[in-house]
Amino acid sequence: MTVNCFQAYATSTQLYNWHFSPSDLANQRLDCNIAARKKLSAQFPKDDKTANGTGLQDTENLPGLDPDEELTIVKRYIFLMKALFDKFRDPRLPDEVYGFAVTYLKRFYISHSVMDFYPREMMLTCLYVACKAADFPIGIQTFISHIPRNQERYSDFILNSELFLLESLNYDLWVFTPYRPLIGLIIDLVAYQKRVRQKEIDSVAIEFGTGETELISELKCEGVDLINLWYQTDLCLTVHPSQFALAVLVELGRTRPRLDVEVFVRDEVCGCDPVQRPKKSPMLSGHESDEDDEKPSVNKYDGKVSASSSPEERWSQLSDRLDSIREVVSQFNFVVELERMSTEELKLENFRNPLYNIDSEEYAAAKSRADSLLANLE
Repeated sequence: MTVNCFQAYATSTQLYNWHFSPSDLANQRLDCNIAARKKLSAQFPKDDKTANGTGLQDTENLPGLDPDEELTIVKRYIFLMKALFDKFRDPRLPDEVYGFAVTYLKRFYISHSVMDFYPREMMLTCLYVACKAADFPIGIQTFISHIPRNQERYSDFILNSELFLLESLNYDLWVFTPYRPLIGLIIDLVAYQKRVRQKEIDSVAIEFGTGETELISELKCEGVDLINLWYQTDLCLTVHPSQFALAVLVELGRTRPRLDVEVFVRDEVCGCDPVQRPKKSPMLSGHESDEDDEKPSVNKYDGKVSASSSPEERWSQLSDRLDSIREVVSQFNFVVELERMSTEELKLENFRNPLYNIDSEEYAAAKSRADSLLANLE
């Protein structure tokens, strides 16, 4: 089963279609932003200042939001999505549903602009589709009952935009998330501590006043919270799931020095412990790992940890990778509380493409024409 997990990720559409370097991601978003602003320019009076002397518009002076402002808005709706996700309590949604939904939203806004497609509606569609894709389907009436207001309106939008979202995602719906690798790493860490100390894990857990089971549960709970927070970053698009999980585990270890998490990663995961050297190439988790770390040809970007190198080289490569993830997280401005409406959203209200705005007259007219054509076909 473990080998099947390795092979599944190594041959997945997630790795081949939706794994990017940070620079490629930034370039694609910039191209999308410029295209959306050029479409918007037709909706606004032309200004001589937008010309660069060649009869072409200067992209810097095009109307609309810049890429960073778009990302800020998407980040805010990821936070809102988590608030809605937490409202599902009977039954409670699996953590993977949130991971699927955020990943869908991130992928969607690589090639689409918030000026064309408002993230409030797309966020709801992503969460609804994620429930199905993660094998936890919920009826539309049950789903919209958790939305505070305008339930029927959002119901219509979700049902009408579901196929559009699937097409935008190229029907690549399965997502490998960091949740399962994290649980596997936590269990491996506890087992490693048992073996190294030659006594019950209670000797480690005593610092927290918990036993082995309680410690695992505590680490899992805090780790899942960290994963959910870090999903605001682009790690789900630039980092492999098990490296994401490993970075979370290392972060948990910073507040629990007695667990020696970095020693565990060095000796157990990378195989620097002499006892581990005769074993097969190290794996990041007993539940899920990155086959591309074992097959250098699979890895497409910086940060690969080659299994053909020595344990010390693997540790050096992985350590650098974990440091780069921590740098991304430390420099990121997370949304941790909800403002009524951000500055970027206020600006967006003036630059929404009316053809895609369900509240605009242009949208209503286009929909009326489409309905008439459909009626004639019938």
